[in-house]
Amino acid sequence: MARTNRLLLLACGAALLAIVPGTRAPAEEKGKAAQDLDRTPIDCVQMSSIARKTAIDNKTILFSMKGNKFLRVDLPGACPSLTPGQTQLIFITADASAGKLAKLCSRDSFGVEHKPGSGCQLAKFNPVTPDEASQLLATAGVK
Repeated sequence: MARTNRLLLLACGAALLAIVPGTRAPAEEKGKAAQDLDRTPIDCVQMSSIARKTAIDNKTILFSMKGNKFLRVDLPGACPSLTPGQTQLIFITADASAGKLAKLCSRDSFGVEHKPGSGCQLAKFNPVTPDEASQLLATAGVK
C-alpha cells in the first residue's frame, strides 16, 4: 500500500510540473522555442536593429539583432573575400536614391572592409533560434 501511495504521489507531482508554467524541462523549452519561431524569410531589416554581423563561412552570414534575435543569410553564391569570423562588412544599397542606408535588403550587396573589389550579393534573412545561432558561431570559431 505504501508503495502504491508513493507511485501515485510521483505521478501527481509529474503531472503538476507539466501544467505549471515555467517548470518545463530546459530541453522541452528549447524545442518549444524552435517551434514558436516564425521562420518566414525576411526581405529587409532596419540597419539600426542590427547589433552584429558575423561571417560563418564564405556563403553564410549571421546577423545578431537587438532583442536576442538572429537572422541567417545564405548567400546565392560563394563570396571569396569572406572568411569565418569576419565582422567588418560594408553594405551597399541597391536603391541609390535612398541616401543613408536605413534598411538592408536581400537585393543589396556588401563588401569586406580593406578588401577592394569584394562586392557580393545578399539574400533573404532567415530567422534562427539563439541555440542555432550559437552553433553557427561555434563553427566559425567565434565565442
